[in-house]
Amino acid sequence: MASSSSNNLIQSNQHHSQHRSPFTKIKQDFELNVAAPPFVCPVRASTFARALRGGESMPEIGYIGPTQLPVNSRVWSSISSYPLDQLASYESTTSNKLFQYYQKQQHRGVSPTPSSNYEPLHQFGPTVLANGIIQLRLRNSVVIEMTIDHSVKLMNHHERVTIALSSTGTSSALTHPNGIVFQNGSRVDIVVFDGRKKNPYVRYAKMWHKGISLTSEGCALIYLVDAAGTRTTSDAINIDPKVDYINPVFHNGSRIGTQFYQEANQIAQCCNFWLNDDGTEIFHLNGFRIQQTVDGLVKVARMNNRCNIRTSPTNGSATITTSYIHCTASMGQTSHLFVRREERRMHFDGSSFVVRNAGHSAGFDEWNRLRVY
Repeated sequence: MASSSSNNLIQSNQHHSQHRSPFTKIKQDFELNVAAPPFVCPVRASTFARALRGGESMPEIGYIGPTQLPVNSRVWSSISSYPLDQLASYESTTSNKLFQYYQKQQHRGVSPTPSSNYEPLHQFGPTVLANGIIQLRLRNSVVIEMTIDHSVKLMNHHERVTIALSSTGTSSALTHPNGIVFQNGSRVDIVVFDGRKKNPYVRYAKMWHKGISLTSEGCALIYLVDAAGTRTTSDAINIDPKVDYINPVFHNGSRIGTQFYQEANQIAQCCNFWLNDDGTEIFHLNGFRIQQTVDGLVKVARMNNRCNIRTSPTNGSATITTSYIHCTASMGQTSHLFVRREERRMHFDGSSFVVRNAGHSAGFDEWNRLRVY
């Protein structure tokens, strides 16, 4: 009986295939084309495969119920031309861990805290906040927010890492347990401190057109490293560790407000999602390519210019690369904060702080003494 229903279904799809819309229920070749958001937590793929083999159709556009396919997109391009068999085989693959994760979300209601491994139930896919900001919640407490003007903010709550990039790409900011970096045009302000709290000193640096200025908390002098070497200077370094640099960068030049909700919602509706065979989740949203691997590593890239952002919820790593700056940080075995702006560089390993410019180097050692190299 089930076989007869399945044959009738295929024949019906052959007859009407040329009249199908982009949000088709089932195609003859079984390529799945799933409607746009909202999306909710899914169940095991085998349940859906059995349902389709039994003659049940795909859900209508809109809410996806608890027995449908665990996908959040109009495209399921990583699956072969016979996805039903491949979906069933996912029971023994790495990708099934993702299915199990979203299934477990239905039984969780605990708000995430720094000491909790639980995450609240949330929609799988982009959502639009009342102020017109597009939000994408990923696994491991990683959240991405963006505006319709393509400014982006990446938040890694597990490791207290936040990265922001303005809509024009000319300014960026990073907050990390090892320090703060604020880049605006050709100027970069930096403050560093040991996130593991083994070294009590706070150091400051400023990359600008004259070179690199540096000083340390408790040091009465400010030094400048330029083409002539290292010398004292009267120029000030104004970065403040208590000031929020993330939101000013994120909001700079962006249209945010309730009046932009509809436009943001249209952008969210056009989101595409792929699940690779290795378990990597890929979103195309608002001109960004967003990836999250099975181990939680998140990569964000603008598809129209050179811009890459990444962070990991397991070791506190963070990277931001634009045409103005390259910055990396980590809380793993190689705990550090590194910034490069053209030929100017700064490196901090938790204790020693070194800047380099025009072939000259200077910095502060683990006892906060000035060193000229």
